Amino acid sequence: MTKIISNYDCESLDEFWNCISPIGNIFGSPISKFIYRGQSNSDWSLSPQVYRKDIIEKYQVGMIGSSTDHIDQTFFEWRLLESFVHHCDLRGLSIPGDSMDFREYFSLPNIMIINGIGNQSWPQNPVLPLMAMAQHHGVPTRLLDWSSNAMIACYFAAIGAVNDEHPKKDKKIAVFGFTFNPHRKDAGYRYIHVPGSTSPNLSAQGGSFVLVYNNGYRGEEFSIGTSLEPSLTHTDSLIKITLPIQLAGELLMRCHKFGVSAASVFPGYDGVAKAVMERNLASSFLERLK
Repeated sequence: MTKIISNYDCESLDEFWNCISPIGNIFGSPISKFIYRGQSNSDWSLSPQVYRKDIIEKYQVGMIGSSTDHIDQTFFEWRLLESFVHHCDLRGLSIPGDSMDFREYFSLPNIMIINGIGNQSWPQNPVLPLMAMAQHHGVPTRLLDWSSNAMIACYFAAIGAVNDEHPKKDKKIAVFGFTFNPHRKDAGYRYIHVPGSTSPNLSAQGGSFVLVYNNGYRGEEFSIGTSLEPSLTHTDSLIKITLPIQLAGELLMRCHKFGVSAASVFPGYDGVAKAVMERNLASSFLERLK
C-alpha cells in the first residue's frame, strides 16, 4: 500500500517549522532523500497546471477550443511552448538546447507525426529543458515544481497565500515532502532533473520536476485534473504538513530571516523588488483575513 502521511496538521509556526526541518524527525531520515513542494491551499491535489480545468478553459479559448482528446491537449501544450519560443526570439533570449536541428524537431509537422496517433511519449526528452524553462517563467505545463530545499517550499506556500486577494481564514497552507525511487519504471510519473543552467530561477530554487503521466490516443477523452497522488507506487512516501493560513504572513517573514525571499528565488532586480513588497504584504495579511 502506498504510504501517504497527511495527518501532520500543525497549529503553531514553531511546530510547523520543526516538522519541515530536513534534520527533524519527519524529513531527517538518513536513507531517504526528499524533495519538497509548497501550496497555498492544502485542499489542492498535486495536479500540474495544464491539467486543470480552469487553465484549459482560460487559455484554449481562441486556439483550438475546449480540449476533447489527448492529441488536442498535446497541440495545446505545444502551442504554449511554441509561443514562448516565438517571444524569446523577438527579444533575443536564448532557450535551452536550441539549434537548427531542434527547431526542425520542434516544428508542428514533426510533433504531430510523433504524437498524432498517441501521445504516450509526450513530452519527448528534447522538449523537457524548454518545458522546464517555460514552467519556471509562468507558462502552464504538465510538470510539477519541486525543490531540494524545504524552506523554499515554505516560501512558495506562504507567498501564494499572502498574494491571494480574497484569502479564506478557514483554509490551510501545505508543504509536501516526497521520497521515491527515481529508477522505477512502473510508476505513473517520472522524475525530471534538467541542468541548472536551464534557468537562473531553477538553480536558485534547487528545482526539479515530477512529470505526471496523462497520455492516450486520438479519440480518447483527455483526463482533466489528473494528479500525482493516484500514480504513486507502494515504495513511495508522500508527506503533507499543514499550517493555518492565518500564520502565512509570519511564515513568510521567518523565511526572509533565513534568507529565503523573492530576492533569492528570483535572481535579479525584479526579485529584489518583489522581496521589498512582500514584506509589506506579510505585515498586513492578518488584517485582510478579517
